[in-house]
Amino acid sequence: MSAAAGHDRIEPQEVASLLSAMVSIPSINPDFLQPSLPAGWFGEAKLATFIADWLSREGIEVAMEEVLPGRPNVVAHLRGRPGAPAMIWEGHTDTVQVEGMASPFQPRIEGTRLYGRGSVDDKGCLAMFMLAMRALKRRGCGCDLTFVAAIDEETTFRGVQHHVRAHQPYDLGVAGEPTSLAIVRACKGVIRWVIDVRGRAGHASKPEDSVDALAVAADLLHHLRGYMRATDRTHPLLGRRSLTCTLMQAGEGANTVPGHASLTFDFRTLPDQTGDEAWQEIADVVNAFARGHAAGADILMQAPFVDSVSMEVSRDARIVRELSAVLAKAGLPHEAIGVPFGSDASKLTRAGTPTVIFGPGRIEQAHAADEHVDMEEVARGADILVSLASGL
Repeated sequence: MSAAAGHDRIEPQEVASLLSAMVSIPSINPDFLQPSLPAGWFGEAKLATFIADWLSREGIEVAMEEVLPGRPNVVAHLRGRPGAPAMIWEGHTDTVQVEGMASPFQPRIEGTRLYGRGSVDDKGCLAMFMLAMRALKRRGCGCDLTFVAAIDEETTFRGVQHHVRAHQPYDLGVAGEPTSLAIVRACKGVIRWVIDVRGRAGHASKPEDSVDALAVAADLLHHLRGYMRATDRTHPLLGRRSLTCTLMQAGEGANTVPGHASLTFDFRTLPDQTGDEAWQEIADVVNAFARGHAAGADILMQAPFVDSVSMEVSRDARIVRELSAVLAKAGLPHEAIGVPFGSDASKLTRAGTPTVIFGPGRIEQAHAADEHVDMEEVARGADILVSLASGL
């Protein structure tokens, strides 16, 4: 028996078997499609089918809900007693690309670590949820529990957005991402968009006859950096917000004054703003700059192509209190923290379900060429979740 959890401990060998099978199923988000790689490596359907079949064999009620053609969410359910609180566990089935990895989908075990693309982001969390759900099916669950394995977390979050549109909010939630089994109750948002600067190209020997789009773009960047310094604000768990130009493309040739420049921005926001509010704030600054500092150039701020909202769940929220108590009883750090990265938790929280981020592994291991997760940590995370759901 596990003294912390009060039930038979989930063993790392169980994790090894399940997680190896899941890592061996490629599920790269189709938005990262590369013609040079096998077409079968892209899309979440095969992994979703594996998860649904595994849960069904364990006697758990499960359904496939198609979000996009050939891209389903898996939704599993354990019914609780009448009046029991409703909880959601959510992880994602898609992974990022595999550059720099010789054998991304051949799981390799070294000691307690399992290597392979998706091992920590997010299949380690999916395995944690699945093993915990199996244990609860066998031993009884204190809440009405829904588990969602969602598509498309790595790009535009269409899986979780589909779920929150189709289902009522829950009383509490856990979204699986690598947190080293810490409770995360706040995270930054991220908005990404492109600004196009259009000048007038001309011969470099007579720059006075041209409008240098690259020079205007450089002035705009300087202006935005000054604005961000002047409006600096922080959050006690998340620190400062940040605006970064992550891509710049400009120029037609070595002897031509650039007539066009394209700038891509990444804005990490705090919970005091929605994505629309943050984008509009910068749009107002850009428009004011264009009126006063960019004679002869047109500046167009495009609509965001990514908008992942920020979130903050109260320290007094039930999910924070209950999970903190379980972690404390298990002898683990139990003070809730904030993180700079986003997750599907923010979409669930903004839709009415107070949701924390929790899972095995470190975020630094996600997306890395040597991505891995500690199987003992996956098993311990599953034990923690069993205790959480049993005690509600």
